Amino acid sequence: MTALYRLNDSITAVKGVGPATSEKLSRLGIDTVRDLFRHFPLRFMDFTTPVPVRELRIGETQATVAAIEEPKTFYTGTGKLLTQATAKDSSGKITLTWFNNPYIKHLIIANTTYTIAGKVSFWGKGKTIISPFIEPGNSASINTRGLVPIYPQTAGITSKMLRGKIHELLHETAIIDPLNTEILQPLDLLNLPQAYQNIHFPQTKELHWQADKRLSFNEHLLINIKNQLELLSLGQSISLKIDPQITQKTNQALPFTLTADQQKTVSAIYKDLRTPSFTHRLIQGDTGSGKTATLIFAANQCLAQNKSCAIMAPTEILANQHFRTFLDYSLYPQNVRLITATSTDRINTHEPTIYIGTHALISQLPAELKYPLAFLAIDEQHKFGVNQRDELLQRSPMPHLFNLSATPIPRTVALGLLGDIEISNIRHKPLNRLPTKTFVISPTHFKKSPTWLTEKLASGNQIFVVCPHISEHDTGIASVEKISRDYRKIIPAQYPVLTIHGRMQSAEQNRILNEFKTSGRGVLIATSLIEVGIDIPQANIMIIHSAERFGLASLHQLRGRVGRGEGQGYCFLVPSQDDEEEAERLQLLQKYHSGLILAQKDLRLRGAGEVFGLKQHGALPTRLKYFWSKKLFLDAKKRAKALILKDPQNAEEIARALTTC
Repeated sequence: MTALYRLNDSITAVKGVGPATSEKLSRLGIDTVRDLFRHFPLRFMDFTTPVPVRELRIGETQATVAAIEEPKTFYTGTGKLLTQATAKDSSGKITLTWFNNPYIKHLIIANTTYTIAGKVSFWGKGKTIISPFIEPGNSASINTRGLVPIYPQTAGITSKMLRGKIHELLHETAIIDPLNTEILQPLDLLNLPQAYQNIHFPQTKELHWQADKRLSFNEHLLINIKNQLELLSLGQSISLKIDPQITQKTNQALPFTLTADQQKTVSAIYKDLRTPSFTHRLIQGDTGSGKTATLIFAANQCLAQNKSCAIMAPTEILANQHFRTFLDYSLYPQNVRLITATSTDRINTHEPTIYIGTHALISQLPAELKYPLAFLAIDEQHKFGVNQRDELLQRSPMPHLFNLSATPIPRTVALGLLGDIEISNIRHKPLNRLPTKTFVISPTHFKKSPTWLTEKLASGNQIFVVCPHISEHDTGIASVEKISRDYRKIIPAQYPVLTIHGRMQSAEQNRILNEFKTSGRGVLIATSLIEVGIDIPQANIMIIHSAERFGLASLHQLRGRVGRGEGQGYCFLVPSQDDEEEAERLQLLQKYHSGLILAQKDLRLRGAGEVFGLKQHGALPTRLKYFWSKKLFLDAKKRAKALILKDPQNAEEIARALTTC
């Protein structure tokens, strides 16, 4: 049969897909035929073997073949339209039920045999199947027989519609496999047409797994070819000879002893710095675990060998905090420079330097330095775009990269789980610190809290309040302006209600933070500006309004601002609406206190970003189970290296083909 479509054809070119349908499909990320094929099922209903009516079990999703009698329609006491029909075979009968479906009675021909499939429930006086799939006769159907796929849906686009269109296009589309048998056979992989057929309509669960494995391998091979080609283009990194005496002096300069996790992390950093090729490490640890201390060891080794290093933070507040820490504990305080939009320090390129700054480092730090960067450390990486990171990395020699984060972005976690970057996890918690109690509460319930808040203020606590917006430009979403007015009405006048946000000058921000810290009382209402670099031990309560507008990483960071002393910390997540659907996601914060676990959960929920693209989240096919196979990823890495060694240009062509198949 001659193919009617190609994978890169617009979905609007497909017969039966008009402008209205294509607009709805676009909401699911389906704009091409390829997008439709890659709209993978969430799960399957197993209708492999129809059973007699008497064997239908409550709670099970099953199929049966039976004759359906004349449907009857009536209204319930609550005004709902109800349609019911009896289905029976030689073994027994069951009621079929439809709500608010006036058309179903016109589609059923009384006393005709149908294949019926759906979940069996107990309703009314006995067993029923609510809104079953029905197909005429006792014949195979993609809706009522075999493993029936269930897809992510949107208004106007059902799983049944998607099944029909995907099944039709699988037989009408030219699917060209960019991988030959030399690559596929050793790993026992399906060819691409077989993989797409079996990811959607497998005859068995084993075939579905094989399809999953092949499509995951495509992703892994693409990631690794791009990765290996990029590494080839980067050139060498600086290799340091680690001096034990510098390590000893650094230990002596610190007012505390490193924890076991910190010691392991320093050893891992040293291993990276010894390596002449580029390395990438995630240093993960919750707020207060001592991530910055490990960088002091690395920086001292750099300067001891006439090399520089750079540490980039997302805010001036955090950059200043790091600057003060290095002035206090570095072996080379005279070589520490602060580079921000408002700092007066001049870039000094005439001596090895520890450069600490904000985004200003990107524009102010020369690409060529007499004393080049041995490493670049990025604190709270989710605050920076991929381009910003790369602008600092693109220099020769290329600095080693360390990401510091309490809750790393899903993209980094994905690479860590797959073994493509190293992860050092600092699990230590400061002594006497209690886990912050976290609650998701509705706006209605929160309105009952002023008395409790006033009691906490009276007992010496301070309160952080965070909103996603500064001003009221989005109805229903919390803003600093509106929330500050609300709090001034409910908080007694003797407790100051201060505000801080990004439109203020740095000097004004610092003045307000200092006033809040030194006063030891009151409420500070802010944007996520206070997410990092704030240390006020008296502040034990964090209230986040319109909490659904923040990612899990930001919420976890904000929670880390409280409970930093010996008192009990509280974090209240208040969605914009009582029926906020995001409440389930927010409840993960109630259950988990580990930033790394939350990042992994976020990864499953939102997907990672393009691993070598500009997005921070949303592109990886996280519904593919084999995507998380480290063994498959390493197999793909081995194959990518072999392809590049044999013919780099052909490897690039394969990578391009993988992005479009």
